[in-house]
Amino acid sequence: MQAGQRSPSLRPSRGVTLIEILVGIAIGLIGMLVMFQTITVWDARTRVSTSSGDAQIAGSLAMFNLERDLRLAGMGFGAAGTAELGCVVYAYDNTASAGGSNFNLRPVNIVDGDPAGVPDTIEVLYGNSPFFAEAEEFTNATASTLAATVKYGFKRGDVAVMTDKSNNCRLLQITDDTTADPNTLSFGTGTYSNFYDNNPSEAVRWNSAAASVPAISAGNLYNMGPAPRDDLWSVNTASTTLGYVNSMSSVNAGLFLGVAEGVVDMKAQYGYDADADKRITDAEWTKTPPADWTKVRAIRVALLVRSRDFEQPPTSASDVTTVTYRLSAPPTWFGQNFAMKNLDGTPDSDVFASPNNWRYYRYRVYEKVIPLRNMIWGQP
Repeated sequence: MQAGQRSPSLRPSRGVTLIEILVGIAIGLIGMLVMFQTITVWDARTRVSTSSGDAQIAGSLAMFNLERDLRLAGMGFGAAGTAELGCVVYAYDNTASAGGSNFNLRPVNIVDGDPAGVPDTIEVLYGNSPFFAEAEEFTNATASTLAATVKYGFKRGDVAVMTDKSNNCRLLQITDDTTADPNTLSFGTGTYSNFYDNNPSEAVRWNSAAASVPAISAGNLYNMGPAPRDDLWSVNTASTTLGYVNSMSSVNAGLFLGVAEGVVDMKAQYGYDADADKRITDAEWTKTPPADWTKVRAIRVALLVRSRDFEQPPTSASDVTTVTYRLSAPPTWFGQNFAMKNLDGTPDSDVFASPNNWRYYRYRVYEKVIPLRNMIWGQP
């Protein structure tokens, strides 16, 4: 072998050129752009699905809880007569600073918010007696006792509504049912032994000698149980939360308890059987307070739930990452339009692509016709 001649196996290997490095970087960047574009589109679609799912869950919870309350409406006084239903029940709450806690004896009361363009409010009244007794006639009533036809459905601690079978009504609390005779019930102002929690010295909440109540010597006594409820359902428009206040609660009276978020409006109507044919026609749905509460057979309710995500409109025809969405008309309930406002509560201004514009959000409407079964069963 000649000196200086190299073997082919010993030839130096070539390295990666700058052009090859640049080509590799370009291919990697293109792959990254494709991945990020795919993730962006996927995220936009996922947010739509998630927000719609959240609205569905919130609406279902809201309607379930409201429907449960409305189905209980009238429990304890469903058999009351035309003259009694709707009367002002004079009540004195010893735990309240002012004492007065009057309310109306009616299963449901709708406060119409349409004139002001705000959600309706729904007041629901019902008792919770675990016994079958509902209404009993009584006689010989004094300031602290009465003689019921049969007293055994009333227990110590029960709250009852006393009426004169007309529009004079008052609230009282049974403090003694232990007399040997089958008729005498007491509603004193001192401490008493509660039947339900075995408290031997419980303070009376609803009886007071200082209360300004009508003197009723005979009439009907309606058992509301130990813990009646007077729930006022409303929508907190600032937090878009549906909830209620139980004004008769002994623990959290006056406290708003939220049930579901995302609820922006609530509408309701009475089903008033004006012709007494046992059915509600389209013309018999009304917000007008009934003249005869015994003819109210059902309530229909609609809830408007809004998703939390703003649907940003595309800025150009080439923008494929943004979901094209914009409502052209307000959502409807039983054929009627909801009164829509900007998200901050101001009148509708329809500013393009503004997060304050209600048109760039998704909505779900929950509608339900709820029979007032306690009123239906209680009336002949």
